[in-house]
Formats: sequence, structure tokens, C-alpha cells
Amino acid sequence: MRKTLFGIVAVCGLLAIGLASNVMANGKLAGGDADIIMVSPQMIVLAKVASVTVHTKIPYNLVDTGTIDEPNTVELNGVVASSTWADDCGDLVARFDVADLALTADKDVTLTLTGSFKAGGTFTAIDVVSVK
Repeated sequence: MRKTLFGIVAVCGLLAIGLASNVMANGKLAGGDADIIMVSPQMIVLAKVASVTVHTKIPYNLVDTGTIDEPNTVELNGVVASSTWADDCGDLVARFDVADLALTADKDVTLTLTGSFKAGGTFTAIDVVSVK
């Protein structure tokens, strides 16, 4: 009986932690235009992190992510995304190689995501991360 109760409490605790992390991540994206992107991780340890992922509130189907004949227009500080995809909400997610970003350690860095829409026009969004 105690083992079953302990198991139920442990599972509930893990679910609560997962829910809290989702709420925090979505809270970052829930603001106005200033919070249209979130770079993950927020602290980039150059010796350990190989790539960063940018989560957006921009619908993936509206973004010009390139074709076989045309390059991807999604860039972070001028570096073309190594991959792009839609998240569960249908929004743009892009991955970038840290080595290509030429980041400097022991600084807070502003990362600027830019790209083009399929119908014309461009978007720009920023996020600030710590680099160690």
C-alpha cells in the first residue's frame, strides 16, 4: 500500500514539474511583440552547448523556409538556420549551430532572428541570452 501511494505521489510530482516548465516557457512567449521568440538555452555554455533552438510565435506555414532551389531565409545574427520545423502549435522553431554564431564568453548577447514571409515582407525579433 505504501509503495503504491509513494509511486502515485512521485508520478504526480513529475507531472507537476513538467507542467511548471511548460507554463514558464509559454509565459515567456505569451507577452507582446517583444516576447515573440525565446532562445533555448537562455545560458549558453560555449564548452558544452553545440546548438541553440529558437521558439517563436510566428506561424510556420507563413514563413519562407526555403526550397531545394532557394535558400532558407530564417537567420539568427546573420547565420542561416541549420533546420526549421513547426512545433505542436504550428509555430516556427529554428535550430542554429553555436560555433557559427561567433559568441563571446562572459557576456549577455542580443540575438536577432530575421526572416521573410512567403507572401512578402520580413520579420525581426530579439532575445537576450547569457554566454559563459
